[in-house]
Amino acid sequence: GALHVTPSTCEAMFQIARLEDASVKILPENLGKPRLEAITQEIESLYMDKVVKDLGLVVTLYEIISIEGGTVYPGEGSAHFHVVFRVVVFRPFVGEVLEGKLKKSDKTGIYVSVGYFSDIFIPEHMLQEPSVFDEAEQLWVWVYQEQKMFMDLEEPIRVRVQSIRFPDQPRSANDLVGLGPLGGVTPEGTFAPLVVQGDINADGLGLLSWWQQ
Repeated sequence: GALHVTPSTCEAMFQIARLEDASVKILPENLGKPRLEAITQEIESLYMDKVVKDLGLVVTLYEIISIEGGTVYPGEGSAHFHVVFRVVVFRPFVGEVLEGKLKKSDKTGIYVSVGYFSDIFIPEHMLQEPSVFDEAEQLWVWVYQEQKMFMDLEEPIRVRVQSIRFPDQPRSANDLVGLGPLGGVTPEGTFAPLVVQGDINADGLGLLSWWQQ
């Protein structure tokens, strides 16, 4: 359906946004349920864990504000509603510091997950300086005062947000090849509609274990 987005209050990492969907379809088999319950379930299946372009990742339904309509079109049997609702979205701001886990490393940089969101990428030029890629271990290493500080996988890591990107959906799998992590390619080769670019090149950033001495 047609979607109208109104971002509102910003609370670190998360914000509440008002969405409007002009065509929420409730199938005939669900019309026996209480209207609010049926529409809540449909909104959750349509939006939860999905990225709304230029807004962020929808984490949870906050509230349903209004429900109008209920038109049943001839020969279809489904009811169509105009629904206004608010959702909580993950949309960190530039400069915000996130804590997650280091999930993957390759020559281009490192990938970090915060649990519900895994498309956080730190390119190699934004790692602690100087850092080198260890081919044998397939890990990045921060060379600090002659010491080798390995960036081990699954380690807790602190990342500063540099940019938020909403890459355009490629038309085909072939178009996805060559886009790179910031163009929306995940380590698995799938498309990411939201990419957070970060850096760890400052005191207090990077592996938490580095700063606990």
